[in-house]
Amino acid sequence: MPCPLTCGRFMNPKEKLVMVGGIGKHDRPGIIKGIGIWVLSGKEWQETGRMPHKFFQGFGEFDDVFASSGTDDLIYIQSYGCPALLVFDFNQKQWKWSQKCPVTKKFPLQLFTGFCFEPRLEIAP
Repeated sequence: MPCPLTCGRFMNPKEKLVMVGGIGKHDRPGIIKGIGIWVLSGKEWQETGRMPHKFFQGFGEFDDVFASSGTDDLIYIQSYGCPALLVFDFNQKQWKWSQKCPVTKKFPLQLFTGFCFEPRLEIAP
């Protein structure tokens, strides 16, 4: 592992093995001090992005659990305590908040759930 991680998630956007994980504090590994994104290159994990502190603070209190998913060149991250989604763009190496969502949470620990996929129809003769 690249560093002490908590709440690691694996995904496979655009045929890459990507890992999103909470970077744990060395003295208290269950407490997240940041979130990183790594891509497997051969047998080594290469760090692709690390959430800037201003976005990390925007989530409010982070425990050791958050949700993430990805498709194409985008990774989506959400904290239990915040309805907003943070987006990381692989191409631009840029972090940004998603557009405001009109849906409100019914419970504080509720996460938006789902999975990302690329729909396509292939026809063979």
